[in-house]
Parts: sequence; C-alpha cells; structure tokens
Amino acid sequence: MTESTAAAGDTAPLRASGPGGSIYDLGYQGYEGPRLGREAAIRALFWHTVRSCYGIGRGGRAKIAPFAFGVLALLPAVVGVGIAALARQAGELGEIVEQSSPINYASYHGIISTFVILFCAVQAPELLGRDQRYSVLPVYFSRALARLDYAVAKILGLVVSLLAIIVLPYAVLFIGRILVAESPVDGLVEELPNLAPLIAQALFTAGLLGTLSMAISAFTPRRAYATAGIIAAVLIPSIVVALLYSVMGDGPGELVVLLSPSDVLDATNAILFASSPDSPAVQDSTLPDVAFVAAAIIGIVVAVGVTIRRYLRIAA
Repeated sequence: MTESTAAAGDTAPLRASGPGGSIYDLGYQGYEGPRLGREAAIRALFWHTVRSCYGIGRGGRAKIAPFAFGVLALLPAVVGVGIAALARQAGELGEIVEQSSPINYASYHGIISTFVILFCAVQAPELLGRDQRYSVLPVYFSRALARLDYAVAKILGLVVSLLAIIVLPYAVLFIGRILVAESPVDGLVEELPNLAPLIAQALFTAGLLGTLSMAISAFTPRRAYATAGIIAAVLIPSIVVALLYSVMGDGPGELVVLLSPSDVLDATNAILFASSPDSPAVQDSTLPDVAFVAAAIIGIVVAVGVTIRRYLRIAA
C-alpha cells in the first residue's frame, strides 16, 4: 500500500449501515412575552369552571342536564307571569286569583329547590372529580396557581353558575310583574321591596348548596359516589329532623333542624318574605330567626374551609 493510498483511507468518511437520520435546527426559543401571573390563572380557572357547569366547550351530552334544569327552573316563572297578566285583566276577581296563585316570590324557592339540588349533584362531581381521576392536579399546581386558588376558583365557579339558575327565574317573575302592571312605574314601586329578599335568598341557596356539594365532591374522584353523597347530605338530614320532631317535639331536639340544609334554607326563605315555611319542624320551631341565618352562613364557611383544607393536604 502506498503512502498516498493510506492517507486517502484515513480521511474517508464513515457511513452507517442502517437507515440514517437528520438533525434540523428548528429554532426553539424560550417564551419572552408577558407573564400574566396568579390572578390571571385564577380568573381563567374560574371562567373555565363556569363554562364547564353548562357544558360549554364540551360535547352535546354535557349540555343536556344543566340546560334542562335551567329550563325547568324557568318555566314556573313564565307561568307565574302569565297568571299575573290574566289576573290584572280580570278586575276584582283577578286580585283573588293573583293572591291565591301558587307561584309567587315566597313559594318559588320550594318550586325550584329540587332542580338546584340536582344541578349540584350532577355538576359538582364533574368539576372536581375529573381533575383527580385524570391526574390533572399536578399540572395546575406546578404553575402560578396555588392549591388555595384552585379550590376558591372552583367553588366560586359553581356558586356563580347556581346563581344564574336561581336568579334568572326570579328576574323573569320580577320584571314580568312590573310589565303587566297598569303603569310600569307603579309596578316598579310595588315590586321593588321584594328585590333585596330575592337577592339574599338566591345567595343563601347558591352559597350553601354549592359549597356543600363541592366539599363532598372534593373527597372522591368517583362521580357516582359524589352524586349520591350530595343528594344524601341534603335529603337525609331533613328526614332525620322530621322523625325527631315527630318523636321528641319541642325542646333540645329542635336544634337538629339547624343541621339540615333544606330546612335552614326553607327558614331563611320564610324570614325574608315573611311567609310560612313548608317544613313542619321549622313552622313550630321556637328558635329565633337569627339562628337560621347564622346556620346558613356558618354552613357556607365550614364547607369552604373543608374544601380548602382537602386541597391543601391532597397528594398531587
């Protein structure tokens, strides 16, 4: 072998015997835009929760239940406005018909409470359970969003969604009664005193049922268990209260009524509208009005605290 041949052999390129690949410079760069931070993350999660409550951004099946409950809650208000319109045209007889109408401000809580409870039982497990089932929590907590932020945004999202379900029928009933009056100004003056009780009762209902539902849903990723737990937490205490009241009557046993969410909301509704409550235990209760209002507020605070504590301690 000559010297020139050896030199050529030393500099010959090596080639792979198998299929080769290529490396391309794609120009990956770091993000240099504005970082919106923690507040923007909370707002984004809040609006995502509200949208999820109504199935927005999801398939058609996810929209069936929330919109069905919303329509069912709204229909009695439309009927109530129709009754009021016919009563105003009937003169003196119409006043009797309007006063005896089963659809009014005081009775509307009892009419829609079932739909509100079912809305909570269907939607609350979806808001929290899906994130636990699909292990999404580490993704949330690895960013600017803290555990406290996550819990608060989710709770507020459900409560605001419930307020829409509750306030919209109230608004239809309120505005409809103003429009069917002989004079809209007189109608507004007549209906305006009912505005504050309507808002207060809507806040109590959405706050207590919404936070209770989220507290229960936070402890299980299984939708069926959470749904059953929410329904049981609302129905079983009212059944227990009715049984204890029938056996024990007045006395220390009536304090148990403060542990029943449905009875507490029935009492706040009766207090705000100066009407008779539906629950016999609340009707014959000797507890002061402030006790039921305090029970509703304490229930909301405790449920929020339980949910926050759960997410501060949950493994992610």
